[in-house]
Amino acid sequence: MASKARLTYLEIFFISGVFTIDNWRGGTMPMSLLSSVQNKCNQKVLLFCDDTGSRECLQRFLAGQGFDITSVDNQREFSDEVSATPYDVAILDLGFSDMDELALVRYLRTQTATRVIVLSGRSSSQACMEGYLSGADNYIGKPVDFSVLSAALNSLLGRCSPLQRFQGECSGGSSNSWVLCAANRELIAPDKTRIPLTTKEYMFFTCLADGNSDVVKRADLLKSLGYEQNEYGHKRLETLIYRIRRKARQAEFFPLITHHGYGYSFSVDLVTRKTC
Repeated sequence: MASKARLTYLEIFFISGVFTIDNWRGGTMPMSLLSSVQNKCNQKVLLFCDDTGSRECLQRFLAGQGFDITSVDNQREFSDEVSATPYDVAILDLGFSDMDELALVRYLRTQTATRVIVLSGRSSSQACMEGYLSGADNYIGKPVDFSVLSAALNSLLGRCSPLQRFQGECSGGSSNSWVLCAANRELIAPDKTRIPLTTKEYMFFTCLADGNSDVVKRADLLKSLGYEQNEYGHKRLETLIYRIRRKARQAEFFPLITHHGYGYSFSVDLVTRKTC
């Protein structure tokens, strides 16, 4: 049977560590944090894991982070939940059963608008590539670093799903959108921070914008940037990313995600405009 974890907002604050006993004694309720948690609770997350201990641990942690989490332990329950409820993100803990590990990933990618995080004991470059090519948005090796999982989940919940795009719920005017300005060659954050870009940096973000929030392969980036398809070219790309991250420190949050050994993605909408 599917299991749901329900916590009060106060429990969420204490478990996640963002609200302490001292805060409580001071009598000040962090309303910005409350708003953040309320927004998370409006987004549904499905956890598939057939190991009882791991499933309960993951469910308790994610509920403590404020997510509306439902967990299942077999493929039939998983199919029932996906058919009955439109989930925003599915977390698939793979490797315990003898089933085709990536079949669920392929099903979610082709039949739903649900985004997918894979947790797997197979962490080789080949395994990661197979996961991404099957449709995973994030591929995290085990043992799982819970802080990384939470960051990945928060990142995905900030994106627009294909269904939302079709319904017009995530237009270019979304308050969460970043803007790539062609006229000024700038990257503009939602908080209006303007990040000036070199020609190569602008070309890099153009590739990400064309990727529509999906992972853009390193090989494709090297080709678009005119870099060599060898170790020297990869080092040039990494240097470019390093410079970009240094420039972006002035923004409150920078949603550029590195998928090690595979490529890069932008975890929120990146809108290209001629003038800004």
